[in-house]
Amino acid sequence: MTKPILVTGAGGFLGSHIARYLGGRGHKIVAVGRLNTTPDVTSCYPNLVKICGMTLPDARFADVVKECQPQLLVHCAGTASVADSVDDPYGDFQKTVEVCAFALETVRKHAPDCRFVQLSSAAVYGNPPQLPIPESIPCKPVSPYGYHKLMCEALVEEYNQLHGLNTTILRIFSAYGERLAKQVVFDLCRKFSDTSSEIVEVFGTGRETRDFIHATDVARAIECIYESGSNGIFNVASGSQTSVDQLAQLLKIIFSNNKVVSYTQSTRIGDPICWQADITKLQSLGFLPAVEFEAGIKQYVQWFQSNIKECNVS
Repeated sequence: MTKPILVTGAGGFLGSHIARYLGGRGHKIVAVGRLNTTPDVTSCYPNLVKICGMTLPDARFADVVKECQPQLLVHCAGTASVADSVDDPYGDFQKTVEVCAFALETVRKHAPDCRFVQLSSAAVYGNPPQLPIPESIPCKPVSPYGYHKLMCEALVEEYNQLHGLNTTILRIFSAYGERLAKQVVFDLCRKFSDTSSEIVEVFGTGRETRDFIHATDVARAIECIYESGSNGIFNVASGSQTSVDQLAQLLKIIFSNNKVVSYTQSTRIGDPICWQADITKLQSLGFLPAVEFEAGIKQYVQWFQSNIKECNVS
């Protein structure tokens, strides 16, 4: 019998996309995270063999791993907010680093042949001295979130080098897509939809850049790396940079309104200035992003507008 793929954090943004994509591709899925087992939830996950509502660390997780003996564990559990990490660095450490160590140790004890894929972040690079950013560049985080992701990478390396686990680290750049209800794309959609103001105020200068990648392409990258049998560290991105102002002007066209976009000219602790990934290593495995940026943003706006009440927009 084919062993399943276990996805932690399967109730979150990236975790849900990854579990649904891999399940839709025929892989058996065990979903672990802030989930319930009602039919309206379970029906959203194709090829689901088990769903476990829990927040790691949870002692019951060991039983899940022992029972399922996954061939692959994609670790998506953890925090996803730079701002929150600045406000509560120790809480971010607990929810990210301690949870990663817990997951690794559980796999070491109960499923040592399982491949462990850690979702890290471009935040480990901080403000890089060159663009595009290769995986080999020294990491210099500028936020607690970035430091904690780098600590997780060190743990993954430890369990690979000292305990023999088969591990891979993915440095995800600016992932977006349906069900993402935070970060710059969501924030701009909220402001363009807000009927109480004719100004869209945006933090920064507008010249900051990000390397956006759709969540479906993140899932595709995981499948590509897994099927290739490759290990190590991979940038997961589109390989292109888009300025915040370019994003804002695109959304202004999509929303068809005449709001004025105004920039605060301020900087914020933990925010890098410019990002563009070198994805040569990932491309060598045959990966190319399938979701073109403008099409992906239009798709996101359709989701946003269909869920506008849930998104608390005025």
